[in-house]
Amino acid sequence: MQFVRARKAVISNASMWDTASLLPKETLPKSYVDRINTTPQCESFMHLHLGFDATGLRDDLGIHHIVVNDWERGVDADQNVVLISVPSVLSPDLAPPGKHVLHAYTPGTEPFELWEGLDPKSNEYKQLKQERSEA
Repeated sequence: MQFVRARKAVISNASMWDTASLLPKETLPKSYVDRINTTPQCESFMHLHLGFDATGLRDDLGIHHIVVNDWERGVDADQNVVLISVPSVLSPDLAPPGKHVLHAYTPGTEPFELWEGLDPKSNEYKQLKQERSEA
């Protein structure tokens, strides 16, 4: 655990752009605002975190895996690559005995524009989420 002491601070898990938009303008130093305005946004990622039963798995299960649907399209092609990490292979204390944890994600190629303005509770959002998860 890490402790950070500060007289004035903002702790945010949002992007720098979203965080800045939530704060009163006079609270941010100009140098920080300039940095925000000149930092390009990258495309989005899709993440999957889960735990699973390790019963019957090979003893030599690797920690990192990559799935490329079509090498000809390249690793930055839309919906073409999934990266998989099983960190509990190296650190068994990350999961209960007999279990593993997995983090799967796509490279930063998911266009945010597809999602902009969609209500996360809508059927349209759920359908798009299903379609975009088929990598």
